[in-house]
Amino acid sequence: MGRIKKYEREDIARKAMQVFWRHGYDGTSTQMLVDEMGVNRFSLYAEFGNKQALYEAALALYEAEVVERNIGVLDEPGANLDTVARLISGFAAWACQPGSEVGCFICNTATERGPSDLGSRAFVNRYVERLSAGFTRCLVQAAGLGQLQAKVDVQAEGRFLATLLLGFFVQLRAQVPAELVQSSARAALSALQRLTAPGCWQPPSDVQAQLA
Repeated sequence: MGRIKKYEREDIARKAMQVFWRHGYDGTSTQMLVDEMGVNRFSLYAEFGNKQALYEAALALYEAEVVERNIGVLDEPGANLDTVARLISGFAAWACQPGSEVGCFICNTATERGPSDLGSRAFVNRYVERLSAGFTRCLVQAAGLGQLQAKVDVQAEGRFLATLLLGFFVQLRAQVPAELVQSSARAALSALQRLTAPGCWQPPSDVQAQLA
């Protein structure tokens, strides 16, 4: 049998991503992967080598597609406090939707595989760094506009915001009630507002309405 074509490889990785995302690495059997992808075991392992390599291919696809779609806004020119507020409220709104209990594939990986799997840990570290850097850039932008108090450590607060967002995803995976995630989002916005100079910034009206 010839090698799987590139588009077929991506399709297999995408299907694997969905299975691993729902069930985790340890909860996913080879038979589950074969059933989902519609390929035989020989073709699967001839292309990817082993389950770990397929898992990392799925993580890479998640990083390129889902992460980019969800937090790429933090990298856009002009990203600011409104960007942060809308990102937080958007994830809180997602918590109310069917299927949100899958959480974040990379966060799930951190809790399941992070301590023992160096290959997977690289994705986790890169994700955390990207979140922290993105939030920090938004805070730097706000500081440049005079919106933040002078004492604010933008790097430390950027890491803090990243930690909050990661915590949302852990809550989702644990299937806590959506209203608790909403409450956490409101607390995150309150924490963000405490960084600002008096009268310089309020969460956008659509965000306030969404989390009311």
